[in-house]
Amino acid sequence: MGEIELGKVCRISGDAKLIMYEEGGEVQDALFISTAPVRGFEKMVIGKSPFFVVEAVMRICGLCHASHGIAAAEAIENAIGVTPPRNGVLLREALGLINRIQSHLLEFLMVVPDLVVPEEREKLILELIDFHTKIGDFLLKLGGAMTHPPNITVGGINPVPKWSVFNNLKARLPKMLRSWNELAHLLVDEDIQTDVASELREKKHDNRYLSSGLFYGDRFNIDVGKIKLIPYYEFRKDDPSSKESTTMIAMYKGKPVEVGPRARLSTYREKSYSTLYDLHTARVDDVSIALHRLSSILDSLDMKEPFRNQNIVFGPGKGVGVYEAPRGTLVHIVELGEEGRTLYSRIVVPTMFNIPVIEEAVKGLSVKAAEAVVRLYDPCIPCTTHVVRLRR
Repeated sequence: MGEIELGKVCRISGDAKLIMYEEGGEVQDALFISTAPVRGFEKMVIGKSPFFVVEAVMRICGLCHASHGIAAAEAIENAIGVTPPRNGVLLREALGLINRIQSHLLEFLMVVPDLVVPEEREKLILELIDFHTKIGDFLLKLGGAMTHPPNITVGGINPVPKWSVFNNLKARLPKMLRSWNELAHLLVDEDIQTDVASELREKKHDNRYLSSGLFYGDRFNIDVGKIKLIPYYEFRKDDPSSKESTTMIAMYKGKPVEVGPRARLSTYREKSYSTLYDLHTARVDDVSIALHRLSSILDSLDMKEPFRNQNIVFGPGKGVGVYEAPRGTLVHIVELGEEGRTLYSRIVVPTMFNIPVIEEAVKGLSVKAAEAVVRLYDPCIPCTTHVVRLRR
């Protein structure tokens, strides 16, 4: 059995390599190894105020920014017994959905070279970039910035955009939906797809799924106590190469689970996605329903009602925030001390769940298709890197 090492997996978020063991033209086993350094956000927030925590954790990643802010705010609110007003929760959800759409569009840009024939790529890529710019403006107007939206805070949203901003965005959404429908058709058009796409359409893959909701996420829909974290080098201790990795692995009830668009839609829409190619189909569908949900939220907001709790008192407590990030179920766990400052922080990100699933998914594929599958799962390495290698 031959070993093939891709020293750097291209077109993913962060630094990682893929070691594949191949025989007869098919991958028999694989290790997906992060080579990124730890930045230590869970330690950085110790002793800091809850407001700093929400701002800081959004900087873990340039892709999942709003999702981390929402999950952290939810965990802190759970710890101190605060429930944001309806408007605040709805607008947070809208910001999270825009973040989800942004992230999925970037993933499509990464996989177009794998799935679409060369002569059709450039036009599709330019259209995706244009749509990404337009949806980013929604986050700017509603959240205060195109990335790391500062309006997400403990207790809800602050400041609140003017009513004229909401009306302008609502007026723009129908055209955005029409543009997306055209893009969605091209993204799944079999007539312009590659042999790799055909191979992925033929490969059946059945996973256990974990999802806490279709849009926002809900800590009551999963048992956070059943999540177990394992350093990757312990998970794959059968292979010495695993010692290089700086990631953690997350198991749910002792088993690997897939999280993300396919898990959400399979669980809450009862859609059937049976092949590896359906990872792509599910992500396209996820954008479609996110846009429709965003339109519904903008219609539901009542500008006469509050968007944030006032006079919040911080004190000791433990809390959990669960949010459905672009890549799947995201968990933030916090403990606050007597003065309301952070004593403990733990972050469980979607890619922690998906790494074992990725390694299983590539088995039986050609090397070229195996690398494409890694991109279809859209791993986020900066979020997942939680282990420090000490050199003596």
